[in-house]
Amino acid sequence: MKWADLAAATAAAAIFTTSTTAQDLTAERIDAAARETVEAFDIPGMAVSVVRGGDVIFTQTYGVRDVRAPQVPVDENTIFPFASVGKAFTTAALAMLVDEGKLNWDDPVRRFIPEFEMSDPYITEHFSVRDLVTHRSGLPLGAGDLLVFPDADPEVSDILAAIRNIPPETSFRAEYAYDNLMYVIAGEVAARAAGKPWHEVIEDRIFEPLGMESCQALPSEAAADGNTVTQHSRAPGETEATPIDPRYIVGDNTAPAGGLSCSIADLSTWAQFWLNEGVGPDGERLLSQEQVEELWSPVTPQTVSPLLEQLSDTHFSLYALGWSLRDFHGEFFVGHSGGLLGAASYFGLLPDQDLAVVVTSNISTYGSSALALQLLSDAAAPEAESDWLGTLHGAYLASQETAIRDSGAGDEPDVAIDPVRDLEAYAGEYVDPWYGLVTVEIRDGGLFLDMSRSEVLDAPLVAVAPDRFVARWPDRSLNADAFVDFTAEDGQVVGMTMEPVSETTDFSFDFHDLDFTKRD
Repeated sequence: MKWADLAAATAAAAIFTTSTTAQDLTAERIDAAARETVEAFDIPGMAVSVVRGGDVIFTQTYGVRDVRAPQVPVDENTIFPFASVGKAFTTAALAMLVDEGKLNWDDPVRRFIPEFEMSDPYITEHFSVRDLVTHRSGLPLGAGDLLVFPDADPEVSDILAAIRNIPPETSFRAEYAYDNLMYVIAGEVAARAAGKPWHEVIEDRIFEPLGMESCQALPSEAAADGNTVTQHSRAPGETEATPIDPRYIVGDNTAPAGGLSCSIADLSTWAQFWLNEGVGPDGERLLSQEQVEELWSPVTPQTVSPLLEQLSDTHFSLYALGWSLRDFHGEFFVGHSGGLLGAASYFGLLPDQDLAVVVTSNISTYGSSALALQLLSDAAAPEAESDWLGTLHGAYLASQETAIRDSGAGDEPDVAIDPVRDLEAYAGEYVDPWYGLVTVEIRDGGLFLDMSRSEVLDAPLVAVAPDRFVARWPDRSLNADAFVDFTAEDGQVVGMTMEPVSETTDFSFDFHDLDFTKRD
């Protein structure tokens, strides 16, 4: 979720008539806020849990698992994918291995993965396990995510081969830039240190001892479960939610970055585990107090968004090991959001209040974050009357307007021009050092782009400016159209770059990091 983008839409906020502000978090008030969220964001299915200490004070489900089966509701055992909220499972497993002396946070990654290599030898030598999970690699935001999104499932070896060819954007450990690929590598570190596949590490060390029986560590197993949600999406401007293309389900190999699924009942258990500081429901300590504190120790400074500053009086925000930390109405806040194509979630804790809020949904909107932050805000400072629901609903509407405009279907349609060169000058094979091969062909009298790693990122190219074309992908729900710019030397096309058409495109479509050279 792009908090900076949301800030500009604050003025468009809608007002919710039964906001939970300035009232206790009673079951009636939580339920009212949840129902408003479902209605405002038009969410097909959602699950909510509020935990205080050892008690689940509220749990409820809303809507359906799949819009094509309106008679089948979500229940408390229905499993939802919760995307990057799952990063804390990967870091918890690593922390357990630290407790056992099988690794240390500041061990070089190459101790476990000798073939690990960054673009710079110094960075390669000094890159630690801690660096893998704290978004300070120096690589660009979302670097290499096109290896995974929207429909690829690379091997870990493919990711290792790619990252050595992604040039840094900042100095090593200098700035925060969210990075999913490093979490895939962190999962591989856990697997090699434990001597078993990552998903078995998660199952054996977390799911089984905590009794989280519904949970699946591998997306393929979650998709095959008899009580799992269907992920949904909407193209900009559309009102009906539709199931996503099954190819968009996260691949098993990249699950350590955000491919887990659990029911709201089991996520409540996960919340209790953290409120109990690493102790399971049977009183067994699974994670030492030292490692709980380590996981919640700040590492990488983050920019404080205007929304957090305005609505929760936030002064600082930092990324720890799989968690975001901040001051929140003067309270210590620990949490993480999660977003996939067709799903969104939020997991937030106020440890000093012994309170946790979990929201999962089966569509990509701001709704899960809005509801969770509203409830947490009302618990931390009811007198502040912070309107997270209204503000993020307004931001959602504004982002939809922008996406419609940029999609070519609004008031500013594409204006095609005649290409400034013969089509044969553009056609050919292009290679990027980390992404690999793409092809530009002549089909039906025009140019056609095939992104090779993806079966769905194939589209005609329409000339809109000299040497600039636009690729509008057939699946309009992706909201990820791209400009394609060709470069020429001495009158010959020698390369190609890309960038998203819309500022609302998710950063995981990192076209802007591509730099293709045309093959002779």
